[in-house]
Amino acid sequence: MTSPSSPAHLQETIHRISTSPGSFAILSSTPNWPIPPTASSSSSDIHISILDSSFNPPTTAHQSIAFSTFPPPIASSSSSPSKGNDGTPRPYTSRLLLFSARNVEKTLKSTDATPHQRIEMMSILSSIRRRTNPEEGIAVGVINEPTFVGKASIIRQYLSTLPHLKQNQNEDQRPGNNVDLTFLVGTDTLIRFFDPRFYPPNEMHQKIQEYFSNPPNGSGAYLVSARRGTEEEDRAIESEILCRDGVKDWVDRGKVRLLGSGEEGWEEVSSTKVREAVGRGDWLRVEELVGKDVGGYIRREGLYVN
Repeated sequence: MTSPSSPAHLQETIHRISTSPGSFAILSSTPNWPIPPTASSSSSDIHISILDSSFNPPTTAHQSIAFSTFPPPIASSSSSPSKGNDGTPRPYTSRLLLFSARNVEKTLKSTDATPHQRIEMMSILSSIRRRTNPEEGIAVGVINEPTFVGKASIIRQYLSTLPHLKQNQNEDQRPGNNVDLTFLVGTDTLIRFFDPRFYPPNEMHQKIQEYFSNPPNGSGAYLVSARRGTEEEDRAIESEILCRDGVKDWVDRGKVRLLGSGEEGWEEVSSTKVREAVGRGDWLRVEELVGKDVGGYIRREGLYVN
């Protein structure tokens, strides 16, 4: 794994991104990310899954979603294929754990993990994944951008600057344009993504078009929502969103997908429950919610103790 040269350098980078809107940085990664370590030096058939979160702390739910497989289309009979040569969607080949920092240093509670500590916990997850899945590329990054439309555009722009993605490209093609991006979200974020209140007046459809449309006209990103719960109400919420005008077309194209069956229990695991368990001194429960390695880090650092 490549990593910042020192804790001071890491802290400086986090502060710079946190105070600079529209900025982005990779803090650690496998060599030549997003090209998988076991692949040839080519950017063909790369698909990056991106989990963007506050990671305060990262839980087993974060891990399950971050390291999930690319789900099938919701309506396979009408969905257009991705860019796989055999007409089927390509699997994920690389991962990005993304921490959103927007002047986070000014909003921290006294018991919160610092941005530096959150990055270190994300790096623990990255190291575990690197050991168990050495064929994948994985990176930890930080970004200062409130919208997924903006995040996709910024990451696409970053990929265009990577010299190792310039190989095997046509002269008129920007590096990284043939790399697929997928953002992994929860139901609440899916609702906000298609809510006009979170966009400038009368710009939602234009921004969403920009997010889903393939380069060079857009970011060419997918949106995968992790299903939660098994009640009729849960399915009704999903159905109402996915059948809306301006949404269903992207569902039919396979650009919006659902992850899981709703029975995974993701909604039963949360960062809030971890912090509450630490407050009770219930370290067995903490390890159940975050895993042994992250749990050990929380205990060593004395995090979330009132």
